[in-house]
Amino acid sequence: MGTDNLFYRRKERKAESLRRRQAMKAPYDVVLIVCEGKKTEPNYFNELKKAFRLSNANIKVSGHGADPLSVVNFAIESFREEPEFDRVYCVFDRDRHTTYPAALDKIRHTRLGKGSKIFAIPSVPCFEFWLLLHFRYTTRPFDAPPGDSICSKVIGELKNYLPTYRKGDQGIFYKIKEKLDDAITNAQRVKQYHQRSGTDNPSTAVHSLVEYLMNLKKT
Repeated sequence: MGTDNLFYRRKERKAESLRRRQAMKAPYDVVLIVCEGKKTEPNYFNELKKAFRLSNANIKVSGHGADPLSVVNFAIESFREEPEFDRVYCVFDRDRHTTYPAALDKIRHTRLGKGSKIFAIPSVPCFEFWLLLHFRYTTRPFDAPPGDSICSKVIGELKNYLPTYRKGDQGIFYKIKEKLDDAITNAQRVKQYHQRSGTDNPSTAVHSLVEYLMNLKKT
């Protein structure tokens, strides 16, 4: 009996939270962003959301951690529990994750229904490559000896421009906001380069999500 009551109360609280959020929503898409990182990426997107005055009721950012496939599974499960989202974005790194191909494949084959869509936002080797593109254009591949993090090489390059950068930092979006247009242009150039070269190291799709969010209130 006690367990049943606890389940009922949790269900009611979730339903009430959903009703409040629906009442507060602005007249544009409702979006779920699930990130592999628990701090770095959520901090960035929450700061972007605030900078462009996007409604908290419309844009939900979650840091799930773990690996790419876990991010995708969590995003799908979250949508099944609260099927209010028009778009679901999965933000994750390639680095050395063995589940990276499976994550991309699952997104390609997942249909959320009711017109909702799910998108992969991968970065190769990691999210910090997107930050690096704020300062310069490069297509030089990143690599590291077995057992070492490839992302540490990207962070090493990034520290030439942000010497105090640490994963999980707050305020990164604001520090480099003025270079956002440069980053988008550079990311688009990298994408075009890899369409010709047939490789993806380095690359990022973060710019597509950022552009979408920047223009969300205009649609």
